[in-house]
Amino acid sequence: METAGAEDFPDDAERKGLGTPATRAATIEKLIKSGFMERQKKNLAPTNKGINLIAVLPEDIKSPLLTAEWEQKLKLVERGELADSGFMDGIASLTRELVASHRVPAPEHAVLFAAAGNNAVAKRDGIIGTCPRCGSSVTESLKGFFCSNRACRFAMWKDNRFFGAKGKKLDKKTATALLTEGRVFFYDLRSEKTGKTYAATILLEDDGDRVNYKLDFENKKGRDNK
Repeated sequence: METAGAEDFPDDAERKGLGTPATRAATIEKLIKSGFMERQKKNLAPTNKGINLIAVLPEDIKSPLLTAEWEQKLKLVERGELADSGFMDGIASLTRELVASHRVPAPEHAVLFAAAGNNAVAKRDGIIGTCPRCGSSVTESLKGFFCSNRACRFAMWKDNRFFGAKGKKLDKKTATALLTEGRVFFYDLRSEKTGKTYAATILLEDDGDRVNYKLDFENKKGRDNK
């Protein structure tokens, strides 16, 4: 980070690199908390959400030259050669221009918004996960959980014989776990033959044509899901 983008900075830039150690630490934590970045042992890596954000951001925002320009102006403010209000007015003006010219995503990026969405849209539209077939959003309706891509036809019906026979319902929490983890653990499934309860993990299996479910008695992971 000390030299990130340094090759793109002008030779007369006061300082090269992005931010200071203090501001970088806070920014990294905010990116992780917002889901744009994740820790992978000692490394940091962008999530799909972060990659999508980078793809749709205007080039002006992503360019290290903007950082270099702001650094130079801050030095002028520090030396009293530029009013701080003038510096902030410039940032406000740039922000207004960028917002006005990027209200709608470019056609090639529209799919990123449809696939990921945001929390407010997801909650409003009943999005509970991602379709394992096509990657589109899966939404909840009165009768089940269906892929938002009508051509896909992925469906998880609430009135499900597999779950019903075991004394369970395919509710939102269970469907979300199956879409996210591919499995969900139950400690109190009911046996059709004996009426007794038993513990097992239910796996989601989709062959591209039909959605199926399978019992796994060996894998006990995920027992806290239910």
